[in-house]
Amino acid sequence: MKLRLFFILVFITLASCGSKQPTILSTSTNSTSTSLDHVPFENISEYSKNKNYGLNGENPVKVGDMSVENQRKYLSSLAGPNGETLQFHRRGSCCPYKSSNSFMGSALVDVYEVIYEGLEEPILIYISLYDFEKLYLPKGFTKR
Repeated sequence: MKLRLFFILVFITLASCGSKQPTILSTSTNSTSTSLDHVPFENISEYSKNKNYGLNGENPVKVGDMSVENQRKYLSSLAGPNGETLQFHRRGSCCPYKSSNSFMGSALVDVYEVIYEGLEEPILIYISLYDFEKLYLPKGFTKR
């Protein structure tokens, strides 16, 4: 059974590599959470040089610690372009990538849908809890 699951995961990984829009592999029924629910990271002050940082599955924010709490803490560190308070919820997982910190060497990226007052369409933020890298502000967001 484990071998079968492994081959299915490999097939999904290979099939999703060529698509521009990531396929969400799992979904969540988490309720909407506001940025006030979590203590933000205080040390995020710079923008990434990568214009797609956190905005697609190939360039996820890497919060590490194997903790969903760190994902929410990161999102709680952000505000809209004019300081708007964010609301967010986990939409699912996608975009497998190689990681020595995950089960069987392949990690998934969690996808969060972010909204704030005045935003026409939700923005998706891609976050990995398996690995850690210096945290930055994604394009279009400011520090809370």
